[in-house]
Amino acid sequence: MNRLTFIREPSRLLLTWQPPVSEPHARTRRVVAEIVPVGDETVLRYLPETDDYKAAVECGFVGYPAFRPGLVEHRHGVLDAFTRRLPPRRREDFGDFLAKHRLPDPFPLSDLALLGYTGAALPSDGFALVPDFPDQPGSFDYVTELAGVRHVHGLNLSGVSAGDEVEFAIDRENPIERDALFVVHHGKPLSYVNRALRARVAKWASTGHLSAKIDRLNGKPDRPLVYVRLEYR
Repeated sequence: MNRLTFIREPSRLLLTWQPPVSEPHARTRRVVAEIVPVGDETVLRYLPETDDYKAAVECGFVGYPAFRPGLVEHRHGVLDAFTRRLPPRRREDFGDFLAKHRLPDPFPLSDLALLGYTGAALPSDGFALVPDFPDQPGSFDYVTELAGVRHVHGLNLSGVSAGDEVEFAIDRENPIERDALFVVHHGKPLSYVNRALRARVAKWASTGHLSAKIDRLNGKPDRPLVYVRLEYR
């Protein structure tokens, strides 16, 4: 299994939320908060002034269960609350968990980085974490799940294989999100880059230092999942 070679500490994590409803237009994943290391503390800040946050509230968002949004900034117990979404490092199968996410064993970085690289998603809620890196991050690798595969490409992924190279292109005909970023496979749109990542990925791609390829495919027949490995050098 090809594990990530270059991993780095993120500058922050973005907390995203997707409503648990079936309507496609309401399934958009929104950035609702940031998690930032500040000295020895880890701080969660809601982003109530952003369009994403306002749209999430309209779809039923009421805050992360441990941190109600009546208070914009939370400083107590933030890292502990989110690391409970991960298996303990001392667990016997922790190495399998790292392998699933293509991470080196032992994992050399902080719990904040581990949360970002794994996403810390649970089937019981719509939350997931996305690491944020600088516009010029230096060499690093990252694997991300693509969005909208079944809506853009359809359910037949027989022509898509692990190791295939992909490129990125702005979806200029998107009537809702003008900066939506296509993942292009063999000249045809395959899916979209996660909304929380697309600005960074577009910036990295414009430098010529970013390459990407299909890392793996899984999921269910009616909900295929495609993961892409980003390599910035």
